[in-house]
Parts: sequence; C-alpha cells; structure tokens
Amino acid sequence: METHRKTLVRRGFLFGVPFLYLVLGLLHPMMDPKVGDDTGLFIGLHYAQLFLIGGLAYVLWLLVEGVGGRAATVTRALILPYVILYTTLDALAGIGMGGLIRSANALPVAEQATVGRFLEEAREADVAGYAVYFGASLFWFAAVLAAAVALRNHAPRPALVLLALGALVFGIAHPKPTGPIGMALLLAGLIWLELRPRAEEALPPVTAERSAAPLGA
Repeated sequence: METHRKTLVRRGFLFGVPFLYLVLGLLHPMMDPKVGDDTGLFIGLHYAQLFLIGGLAYVLWLLVEGVGGRAATVTRALILPYVILYTTLDALAGIGMGGLIRSANALPVAEQATVGRFLEEAREADVAGYAVYFGASLFWFAAVLAAAVALRNHAPRPALVLLALGALVFGIAHPKPTGPIGMALLLAGLIWLELRPRAEEALPPVTAERSAAPLGA
C-alpha cells in the first residue's frame, strides 16, 4: 500500500506539473501587457509559476532518484541554479511588471503615457538581462539532458529524446507556441518512461550508470 501511494504521488508530480505548465502556456498572452491592459490574468499566471518552477525542479529530482553516476549528479547540481535564475527571470519579473502596469492604469491618462514609455525602455534587454535569460534556459536544458544521459541504460531512447527535445523547445519561451509544445513533448517522454513495461524491476537496484545493460527501446 505504501509503495502504491508513493507511485501515485510520484506520477502526480511527473505528469501533473508539465500538464499544468502546458495549460499556463496556452493561457499566457503572446505579448506582454501594456499600460491600459487588464493584468489580472498575467499576474495570476506568474504567481502560479512560482510553484510550477519548483514543481519542475522536483520533477528533475524524481527523474534521477536512485540513479548514480556523474550525469545524475550533474542534474541534481543544476536544479538550484535553474530555480534561482528562472524564478528571477520570469515569475518575479512578470509579477513586478504586471503590478506596475496595474498601478499605472489608475493614473491620469497623461501620466499613463509617461509610464508606458518607461516600460517600453525597460523591456529593452541589456547584457545582464540576456545573461539571466540564456543562463536560465541553459541550466534547465542541461539538467534535463544530463538526466536523459543518466537514464540512457535504463530507459527507451525515444522517450529520452522526447525529454531533451521538450526541454529545448520550452527553454526558448514558456508562452505559446513554444511553451505548450515543449511541455507536451516533455510530458509524453515522462509518460513513456513511467508507464513502459518494467522488465528491469527484476534486476538489482541501479546504483551507477554502467551497472545495468540497456533494456531496449
């Protein structure tokens, strides 16, 4: 009973977090809001991301749970940098921008135009902005790729390709179309990994990347 409950919780995170992120990407406006736009949905989605970013971090942890070797260690080491950079880049920046626009909407029209010009200038990325953007995407993709490498001897190769491809596409941007497509690919890979026939369960537990022969795709 305890093992069954643990499996349900594991799959709830592995399947639920990417699915919710997929839905978030579909709901997310393709363009950032401007002064005069309603920001309720935009702010709410970025508050949700605070939890979903942490959820994806736990998905990464579950992917290499019980797996030894250098690649699995790299995945675990990259989780914290990914969470810090992606939360800073997207969730907090989105909440801040949405809050500023909401406050600007309450100002007189002339002052709204001033704030609008300020926001347009603020949206122009500088070197630091590009560094955070590429750093967050790189840490995310590298963590998933390392997990796929760690699992290469214990999982179907097409499923691992789906994981890596989904991470790459999602890393471009989380709104539609790339965000939902990336999460759909990632989710498909996770479902394949979790629900495939478990012939390897009869083998001793895996403690290193080379301790078991490939099980086939």
